[in-house]
Amino acid sequence: MNLPLIDVVIPCYNAEQTLVRAVESVLLQGNLGRLWLIDDASTDNTFALALQLAAQYTDRISVEQMPKNSGVAMARNWGAMLSAKSAVDFVAFLDADDRFAPGKLKKQVELLEQTGACLCNTARVLMTPDGSLTQTIMHTPEKITLAELEKTNVINCSSVVAPREILLKYPMQHSEVHEDYLTWLQMLRAYPYAVGIDEPLLEYRLSAHGKSRNKLKSARMTYRTYRLAGYPVWKSCRMFLSYMINGLKKYATH
Repeated sequence: MNLPLIDVVIPCYNAEQTLVRAVESVLLQGNLGRLWLIDDASTDNTFALALQLAAQYTDRISVEQMPKNSGVAMARNWGAMLSAKSAVDFVAFLDADDRFAPGKLKKQVELLEQTGACLCNTARVLMTPDGSLTQTIMHTPEKITLAELEKTNVINCSSVVAPREILLKYPMQHSEVHEDYLTWLQMLRAYPYAVGIDEPLLEYRLSAHGKSRNKLKSARMTYRTYRLAGYPVWKSCRMFLSYMINGLKKYATH
């Protein structure tokens, strides 16, 4: 069985310390179409490093630079649009400080082809900021409905593979909030379910500077995400309570 090729989009901003390992993990995937490195107007050596990598793998890597720093949502959208040049059916996202496990994309596209789901994510194993793997695994449900997603965001963006036409139909917006969660909520209003592979096929780096590390700020962003998704105040408050309860459970177990 010849599986469809998958383009991978890596948005890059000041990622010179981690980009090479991220790229290496993508190049090991068996059904890779093209890797799009989208530099979001970095102020360090990221863009030059991306060009060096593309020069080594001209048949597999393309590099584009945003004209100005526009946020991760716009960088991902641009990469998804550029994948049209490859004529692929599926697109995967990966943040520049995370890594794919071997065979990740193959397993996901097989499941998407079997189920016809709107996206597929995976479980993830946590990495320390220096790149060392921990023993902590963040699991994912094997089937995700809108009702499930409204309780808490169980879909990690770096683990997602989705049909390109769906990603273009629901582009990411509002980098000032949880732009990926906003997109998944919008998708699952239109599609019956997403699927998950409960294997740690993503190596996810913990960062002291990520949007989710400041818990109070992340909580505010989560509530704002509900409102931008169109939920009324009463339901946003109910969803926020569920988010807080799930967060406390997660904190207690990890």
